[in-house]
Amino acid sequence: MPELPEVQEVRRSLEPFVLNVPIMDVTVLRNSYIRTGAGSISALIGRRVQRTLRHGKKLFCIFDDGQVLLIHLGMSGCIACCRPEEPLQPHTHYLMQLATGYQFRMRDPRRFGGLWHYSSWALAEQSEITGKMGVDALDVTAMHFSAWRNKQGRLKTDLLSQRTVAGLGNIYVDESLWLAGLHPLQRVNKLRDRHALALATAIRAVLNKSITMGGTTLRDYRNVAQQKGQFAQSLCVYGRADLPCLRCGSTLISRTIGGRTTVLCPQCQRRI
Repeated sequence: MPELPEVQEVRRSLEPFVLNVPIMDVTVLRNSYIRTGAGSISALIGRRVQRTLRHGKKLFCIFDDGQVLLIHLGMSGCIACCRPEEPLQPHTHYLMQLATGYQFRMRDPRRFGGLWHYSSWALAEQSEITGKMGVDALDVTAMHFSAWRNKQGRLKTDLLSQRTVAGLGNIYVDESLWLAGLHPLQRVNKLRDRHALALATAIRAVLNKSITMGGTTLRDYRNVAQQKGQFAQSLCVYGRADLPCLRCGSTLISRTIGGRTTVLCPQCQRRI
């Protein structure tokens, strides 16, 4: 599933195609893929994307009149900007014709993603972020983990929930916990200030490195130019079960935590 770095790369590679370009037409090929506002999405015709914004794994296109199109890639969502004469790929659910001649195409074979249309940023923010999502993971600091002092949860499960930190999925949680030297089953209420600092620092470092490499492509992920991300070559634990730890040489182990395959180092990541 695309996580924060992949969505950030989609944002970066999408902006040259859509910023300040009039929308000439919209075509909905699967009505159910427009999760909110399907009946009013034609109001985007004639408008221009003024800016984009990303929070966690959600990408917002904010138009010149205040309308908002929220893009969530889900597990297999993909955006392409191409010429209309190029063959339409299977599982394409939404098209926007741009004044430059390009088409914005949204496809999603597994349909866990979707598009949400809102009349204003205030409504989009209230519906999608406020009370539902924590701080964006690129902005996380040790202070954001202070609210965990009275929680009984496990570290990995809580990091995946999006409610304290938004944007992390299985890949980047495993990588961040390894870099911070923290066990994924660690009780969050036992974190001390030094652990919180190490975790926040590790999260930002892992995400920023992945962003510079265009994200992680394991199978399907591509940016808008259909380029693969290269961070898979730099993964330290994810997908490396039974291989030596790159820090201490111990054999990495795999566990299922919260229904997710988790790889960790039993030597470097001991419970407190």
